[in-house]
Amino acid sequence: SVELDLSDPKDLELARELARRADVLLENYRDGTLARKGLGYDQVADENPRIVYASITGFGRRGGKDLPGYDFLVQAVGGLMSITGNPAEPMKVGVALVDVLTAKDAVIGILAALRAREPDGTGQRVEVNLLSSLLGSLANQASAYLATAETPVSLGNRHPSIAPYETLAAKDGHLAVCCGNDEQFRKLAAVLGIPGTA
Repeated sequence: SVELDLSDPKDLELARELARRADVLLENYRDGTLARKGLGYDQVADENPRIVYASITGFGRRGGKDLPGYDFLVQAVGGLMSITGNPAEPMKVGVALVDVLTAKDAVIGILAALRAREPDGTGQRVEVNLLSSLLGSLANQASAYLATAETPVSLGNRHPSIAPYETLAAKDGHLAVCCGNDEQFRKLAAVLGIPGTA
């Protein structure tokens, strides 16, 4: 690996040389930062038309382009915190989920762009942002809202339309119970010995 200080003219020239020879350039600076250093997409693609130039931002290159992107912030802005945890207060997910989802989206875009350049050798720009990746992952909640006009809310570990699909308290801890269809429920009822339900 190589560590370069882009404020150092010598290191900046080394970075430009790497970009001229690279297959992929992946960056996550605010929009315009690398262009001011001669490493923007148009500048790099002019010298290396094969480049797949991937940019990761918090909110894209338009409305929120000047805002920093942090997983926690995007979980709040994107609505994930409003449907996570118990209804008492908004709650973030226990891992940096938005960062992970966005990284996967970036990899998918890069691989697709590498495949697309095979016929004529022309690269392209791939753009992903934290907010779009999160919103794409909220497809179930968006579909439910479009179908019912009801705003999704936090349900803890319960499911909005399947039961039992939640954690249940037992004497020695909690059980995660997921019955996704009638047959699974009948089997659960039989194991638990609940009369009249199987």
